[in-house]
Amino acid sequence: MGNILLKLFTYFVFLCFSCSIIVANEVQTISGNIRDGKTGLPLPNVNIIINNEERGTTTDENGYFFIPGLPIGKHTVEFSHIGYTVHYEQVQIPFMGKLNIKLFPALIQMDAMVVTGTRTERYLKDTPVTTQVIKGEKLTNSGAVDLSQIIQESTGINVVANQFGTGVELNGYGSNHILLLVDGVKVLGRVNGQLDISQIPINQIDRIEIVKGATSALYGSEAMGGVINVFTRTPINPISLTSELTMGSFGQQAQSLSFSKSNKNSHWTINETVRRFGGYDLDDETIWEEGSQYDKRNIGLKYSRSVSDRMNVLFDTKYFSETQTLISNHVFKDLSKNNRISVRGNIQYNLKNWVIKSSLEQSKYNHGFDRIVIKSGNLIKGSLTRDNLFSSNFQLMRKGEKHNLLGGLGLDQEGIISDRVRRGDQNSDLMNVFIQDEIDISNKWVIIGGLRMDQHSIYGKHISPKISIMFKPEMISRIRFAYGEGFRAPSFKELFLDYSNIAVGYHVIGNSILNPEVSKNINLDIERWNTGKYHGRINFFWNEISGLIDYRHIGEVEGQTTFQSVNLSSVRTRGFEVDLTYFITDQFEIWAGYSLLDTWDKDNERVLPLKARYKSQLGFRYSYSNGLKLNLRVQTTGTRTSWEENNEGKSIKQIIDPYMIVNTHMSFPLPWGLSGFIGGKNLTNYIDKVWGPMPGREWYGGIRFDIRKKQKRN
Repeated sequence: MGNILLKLFTYFVFLCFSCSIIVANEVQTISGNIRDGKTGLPLPNVNIIINNEERGTTTDENGYFFIPGLPIGKHTVEFSHIGYTVHYEQVQIPFMGKLNIKLFPALIQMDAMVVTGTRTERYLKDTPVTTQVIKGEKLTNSGAVDLSQIIQESTGINVVANQFGTGVELNGYGSNHILLLVDGVKVLGRVNGQLDISQIPINQIDRIEIVKGATSALYGSEAMGGVINVFTRTPINPISLTSELTMGSFGQQAQSLSFSKSNKNSHWTINETVRRFGGYDLDDETIWEEGSQYDKRNIGLKYSRSVSDRMNVLFDTKYFSETQTLISNHVFKDLSKNNRISVRGNIQYNLKNWVIKSSLEQSKYNHGFDRIVIKSGNLIKGSLTRDNLFSSNFQLMRKGEKHNLLGGLGLDQEGIISDRVRRGDQNSDLMNVFIQDEIDISNKWVIIGGLRMDQHSIYGKHISPKISIMFKPEMISRIRFAYGEGFRAPSFKELFLDYSNIAVGYHVIGNSILNPEVSKNINLDIERWNTGKYHGRINFFWNEISGLIDYRHIGEVEGQTTFQSVNLSSVRTRGFEVDLTYFITDQFEIWAGYSLLDTWDKDNERVLPLKARYKSQLGFRYSYSNGLKLNLRVQTTGTRTSWEENNEGKSIKQIIDPYMIVNTHMSFPLPWGLSGFIGGKNLTNYIDKVWGPMPGREWYGGIRFDIRKKQKRN
């Protein structure tokens, strides 16, 4: 009897143990299939993550996945794939059966890769630094031909045009406080502090990243008010050939041609764009013109290669040339000739947890200005300015479980040769070192701290700190807070300018003891989205700028009115921006934005000149099933204030009225890989001869060829 009981007990223990193994293998496992919600096709390479376990896998080529060994309890499973809406599924372990998941294409691209805010690649939704991205159809279906025309429709950005070109302002900062990069390379060629962003054509742009507020902790001088980083296209198809022709009002013409080739290890592309504009005259009773004629040419070459699994190399070069003519008054015609060339070589080496980058960059920019007598053709005044910049940079990044460390050092050697600066030429060396630590405190909190030190051969040493904090209340919302300090080093012309304009009768001299402009910046950003429906954001900002550099009247010197560059005033800017994008259906998108700006010049106790009090925009885009696409954009710009000195030296205040413009664009498919487009700008026919200049209503149309579309139809 005892032996029988012992055998029954042993059998019972063995049965329980066997069942426990079977149950452990079956009930602590999640598996299933993932398909495209529209086509029903299986989706390979989908990322599946068990959020509370920090475990995951990817689907195979049939869309199948399998995750074993999960503890009993409730789990949140995240399914994500580039270009698709993220899906979350609550699963209770033990779990029997299989999951059948459908992912739908994302209408809001929160998984776009960005790099500017932290100098490291990450998803847009996960960058701790507030970043605005323009890409996709907002680039191709806007009707814009250059950077200035597309960027002005972004909330919180103001585009200003004058005789020195077209500049951009962010949150009240002037264009000389904004750093412009193309593929991460600084664009050279400021004229009177302003960089002409209309020199960059739109047809080769893949995306535009905009970071507002002090970013000197990563980028040094000129990034006191923010950074605009323009990324050109990288080929992904074996062979790509595109061409575009645009014609429009005021003699506008634009032609572009791009060819690229790509294989497993290398990618290269070459492109050329030619643009012409006939100028405009808004007042027939005067001889002078308000808008200059121009011819612009851009040529680019980019080559990248994977030397091994760990090493990548990149080479690119860009060339730009321009000629502008403008009848400036009843006697003179102004002629400007500009050209720029930049060359860059970059090497990246990847180890297990380390990324090493090294780059060399060389840029040269020539600016020639001639003032010619209209009747005789005689040259009254001519000047030539040559800027050059050589930059070498080294960057090291280490990825850890809790800390992502980034550090780097660089050397910039800059020079200028000009008859407008003292001694005819000036040179400077700038050495910099920076460090940044990204700390993942938890799955809800991320903190980034950064510090950069610049040692300049003229103005000395400057230290720029920054800290950013990101909180994730839920999977689809972010709260970001940032504090940063920025600076802008005086330019060569502000330091050493010595120039007389005989025709007008004034003299300008530099000031070699200028101090850098210094700023403090606070940003609070709240963002929420549903990638299949909407995206909303509100951003509050506050900026304090001291030692702002401007020109001060110092009296008559040898019979000429003379001005000198000085550190003048302390300035405050503050305000907020609101953005909302909403998809009524997959084909019907609407968006709206509003920004409010409050400025104050503490020294003169008045608002800053020519800063719009508010700016709003409203637009919609509709896509028909046959490929026809329509969009309409409405933009209003609020009141601005101008200050002018009278004969008694008192400031006279003038209010500039608000205005509204309406733009529209339509694109449609054609046979043989062709597509056409037509549109109108400023349909309200707003004309401003003084403060714009705004030439009134414009029409345009064109045709585009893409060999990839032809291949798809075939």
